[in-house]
Amino acid sequence: MASAFIVATVVLLCSSTLLFLCTDPSSLRGLHAAAPSPSSKYRKYIVFLTPPPDAAAMDDDARRSWYQSFLPSNLTESGEPRIVHTYKTLFQGFAAWLTEAELDAMSKKPGFSSWYPEIIIHPATL
Repeated sequence: MASAFIVATVVLLCSSTLLFLCTDPSSLRGLHAAAPSPSSKYRKYIVFLTPPPDAAAMDDDARRSWYQSFLPSNLTESGEPRIVHTYKTLFQGFAAWLTEAELDAMSKKPGFSSWYPEIIIHPATL
């Protein structure tokens, strides 16, 4: 009986984790900016940064300011916030609306590590 409970708990936790990982993080916080139209030049990218020496001592405001220092502006041309989500636990970085030219310019800045286009994988319904 106890092993059935443990198995059920593990399955529930794994399902919840998978749902969380496959969900757009910004929608979880209610801060989702309207996505640019498909014809827009903006795409959402996840940007990985090399942490500065004082990263552990940074508070959230300092970290966000550091992230924003990589961007050409805090808003897109249509006035939408560029940063969609920030990351600090497994890696330092953020998800943001960028053009290819902006991403290219950002990649030349010290502290930039790599980028990936954001891809959201939704679990298949059974």
